[in-house]
Amino acid sequence: MTALTAAPARRGRPPDPGKDRAILKAARALLFARGPRALTMEAVARAAGVSKPTLYSRYAGRRELLLAVVAGDAASVFRALHGEPRSGAAVRGDLRAFVADLAAFLCGAHHRRLMQALAEVPQRATDLRQVFFAGPQRTLDALAAYLQRAAARGLLRCPAPPESAELLLGMAMGLDLVRSQYRVPLQRRQAAERARHVARVVDAFLRLHAPAP
Repeated sequence: MTALTAAPARRGRPPDPGKDRAILKAARALLFARGPRALTMEAVARAAGVSKPTLYSRYAGRRELLLAVVAGDAASVFRALHGEPRSGAAVRGDLRAFVADLAAFLCGAHHRRLMQALAEVPQRATDLRQVFFAGPQRTLDALAAYLQRAAARGLLRCPAPPESAELLLGMAMGLDLVRSQYRVPLQRRQAAERARHVARVVDAFLRLHAPAP
């Protein structure tokens, strides 16, 4: 599979993580502010303050750079799931934070820009699968792993974590992804309404997965 982050280090001077962060930050900013057509290797190198050889040593082309952006965005969505669940209240809080981050990302302008950019790059079936594994599948795997850890502690009844993770993702998205396509983004909801949506989804999911008394 194509590398989703920095390319393997070459011999000699070790790679500079600051440059990696600058490259991805520049790519994301260009995509969000100016649209898909602005995301060229030349523009990213200029905005990141690195040379084109430095950029190409990490990413073979625009497609690999987009994959890295997808992977980075996925990591930001499931950041609430990195910890170890310690109590039922902690599980509820972590899942609510995850659902809120997921819904905000899927219905935001950046996600629409990203989908437009991917549509403009010539795609093979293998390319699209790589995008799926870089973003949605990574998110599903992180959620399933969290649910498995919670079940191991007796905080949930979850015999099939991947299936339960997919169920929660479907419940969390609801019609919000469709609303986004029709330019009715989640951000236009009132904060109280967003919080109620998140609470309804997570509480319903937890009732389905309540541990045996």
